[in-house]
Amino acid sequence: MKKKLVSIILATAMVATLTACGSSSTTTTAETPAAETTAAASDAAETTAAGATATAGVVWYNFADTFISNARQTLNNVAAADGTIKITDADSQNDTTIQDNNMNNIFTQKPQFFVLNNINNAATSQIVENCKTEGITTIFANTTSPSDEDFANYENLWYVSSASEQSGENMGNEIVDYFKSNENWDRNGNGKVDFIVLQGIPTFSDTINRSSYSLAKIEEAGFTLGTCIGGEDVTGVKGGDIINGVICDFQRAKAQENVEALLASYGDDIDCILADNDDEALGAIAALQAHSYLTDDTNYIPVVGVDATAAGCEAIKNGTMLGTSLNNPVKLGKCIYKLMYLLTNGEEVTTETIGMDGVTVTDHKIIINYIPITVDNLDEAAYDINDTTF
Repeated sequence: MKKKLVSIILATAMVATLTACGSSSTTTTAETPAAETTAAASDAAETTAAGATATAGVVWYNFADTFISNARQTLNNVAAADGTIKITDADSQNDTTIQDNNMNNIFTQKPQFFVLNNINNAATSQIVENCKTEGITTIFANTTSPSDEDFANYENLWYVSSASEQSGENMGNEIVDYFKSNENWDRNGNGKVDFIVLQGIPTFSDTINRSSYSLAKIEEAGFTLGTCIGGEDVTGVKGGDIINGVICDFQRAKAQENVEALLASYGDDIDCILADNDDEALGAIAALQAHSYLTDDTNYIPVVGVDATAAGCEAIKNGTMLGTSLNNPVKLGKCIYKLMYLLTNGEEVTTETIGMDGVTVTDHKIIINYIPITVDNLDEAAYDINDTTF
């Protein structure tokens, strides 16, 4: 077995029912000490599927991520219930070196399918080339898409993810609706929107699109962007532009720490906070509450996120988060499994054969739509990771 992935560029680096708001949820994750290789994690995560006709190795970027945890559990639940495909998965712990080790370990097992929640975007084409050499049908999931050239280079390459530009547009629209219905939105009276953008992984397409499309929507509505607090000021934003905000890697603790620091100097200037996921939004909310914000209309700062997690929805319900955008982890897990199921059984992969509302198939790309979530439609954020129908 060739070990080509060792040389990949490293420069860039819950078993519970989730209902719409107010429900508690628990997330089952497998933790792997950083010093260990991922073989143990893979063995521990192996889904029992007696009589399975195909095998799949799955590498997730971080089991600790709330959305990923739910998508992972869904995929494993569906696989265990159906029995067609045997799943082995591993945790990259948001570390490209660990991701490479995970891929090497998966490749030694020679599965029919390889699913990658990639964090090493600089090495995407090399990863695709290695998968082609290994002869493994490869699915990039919930990550930046491989290029058109990558798809042309390998006929057994697939992509399953959400339409990230939609999540950015939803964020921007939620802020615009708030500004239009609240005349006192301009907290320092300068006539401009002064904002904080809390970002995920810098090179991830969801990070880029959520930041840029949200700001573009605010400008399109006639508002003038002012200071990008903690980042670089921008004007004339277009969807897909690179926006330099505050990097928090989709982590709640990092977002809380960064917002805490910014509040000390810019507390009276912040008109809104745009967070790339609900975990970051919740971190920002914790920081705001620690500084006595969000107690009434006079010190309310609107915060929006993405994912519509149970905790995020609870924050919307109690009024501390303005809105979010449903990135359905159950649909992601089911789409990944349904794709492998169809391919295993020699069936065509189309929008009709995938057969899920809000999911479209174009060539080898399966795209899941987002749903904007506010206090007015919290019931639409419901999903159940124990639902194994597909």
